[in-house]
Amino acid sequence: MEDDDSEHLALIRRWLAGETVDNTVGIKIVSGPFHGQTKIVELDQSGLPPAGFRGRPGRTSGPWNSAAKHIYLAVRAPDAPAGWIYKYAGADTAADG
Repeated sequence: MEDDDSEHLALIRRWLAGETVDNTVGIKIVSGPFHGQTKIVELDQSGLPPAGFRGRPGRTSGPWNSAAKHIYLAVRAPDAPAGWIYKYAGADTAADG
């Protein structure tokens, strides 16, 4: 079991480093409430990540409206390990649950 755990952790480290493994990669998030985090995504048949995502920062204190859904878009970034970043595009304050 320990070998399975270490193999799994090694795979996650590769994704977080921006390496594409099994058509999956970790993409850095820039700005907004998720700044500095990495989203692990599956690439499509063309090798492109999902165009974007929306998320809530939770109930943490800070400048972000926790009731809003914050929008991120995939942007090509040749200087990023995966070649892509998710860039903050703003908040959808009218979003439902």
